[in-house]
Amino acid sequence: MKNYIKTDNSDNVLELQLNVLVFQEDEYFVSYCPAMQLSSYGDTIEGAKEGFDEVMDAYIENCKENNSLRDDLLKIGWTIDKSNHSKAEPPSNIDLNIPSGLLRKQFNENWNIPVS
Repeated sequence: MKNYIKTDNSDNVLELQLNVLVFQEDEYFVSYCPAMQLSSYGDTIEGAKEGFDEVMDAYIENCKENNSLRDDLLKIGWTIDKSNHSKAEPPSNIDLNIPSGLLRKQFNENWNIPVS
């Protein structure tokens, strides 16, 4: 599924839908969101997913405190429509670099981020 960010009609909330991959590395499971360049890990697939949720929560909190989401997205390759700053697209070319056969699960995460 395609990663995207959109806003509600009042532009007060950004909704992110992100694709997260879980792969196995030795005895750990790593959750990785290529579009956000965020990752975490756990002893199980569910643990890796929960770890990713914690990392994403911390990221969102940091962005809210620093009012930095748009700048962060631009730094990691997202494009933001100049005529409509509420529309953003992820990088078109993402290098996954996951060794063959190690992908264990893929899921989509939805996040709502209040913006001021």
